[in-house]
Amino acid sequence: MDIFFTAMAYILYFAIGAFIIAEARAHKGNARGKKDYLLILGCRVRHSEAEKTLRMRAEKAAEYLRENPDTVAIACGGIVHDDQLISEAQAIEEILVSRGIDKSRIIREDKSTTTVENFRNAKAIIGDGSHSLALLSSDFHLLRARLIAKKAGLICETVSAPSPKNEKLKNYVREFFAFIVFIIGGK
Repeated sequence: MDIFFTAMAYILYFAIGAFIIAEARAHKGNARGKKDYLLILGCRVRHSEAEKTLRMRAEKAAEYLRENPDTVAIACGGIVHDDQLISEAQAIEEILVSRGIDKSRIIREDKSTTTVENFRNAKAIIGDGSHSLALLSSDFHLLRARLIAKKAGLICETVSAPSPKNEKLKNYVREFFAFIVFIIGGK
């Protein structure tokens, strides 16, 4: 029995390693040129404060939007946790506005509570699918997010936001298991 558990531990170890390598390749981002919309995926908000990962996403989004002044942002994410006083979308919008992005360029999608819902609801906002899109999320999240977008019928180029260095390992391991669940169950 010990051999079985040891073998399983090695398999899991190598699977996580392979996943991290795949994520590292995906996380560079490939968005080139002007896009009609930038979909910014939400992340944890405590009370009315964006956590560091979400702040880093919003700051990268502000940088992208300054470089692409005709692009409209879709800030995605609702109220996911009981301690949230504002939606993830509102937190993103507040950061973007504080970084000089005009509020008229920001659409709030504040009903979603999952990445799947982010894309479903954003697709309803965007409409017919004739628009060019860029998807912005954290480095550890881009691979799965891009696959979920594709499954939702959205073809997106990607913009990678960095994630906090002290949370990278935790985020990659958590994302590995979320990726497995997505592959198995499609959610």
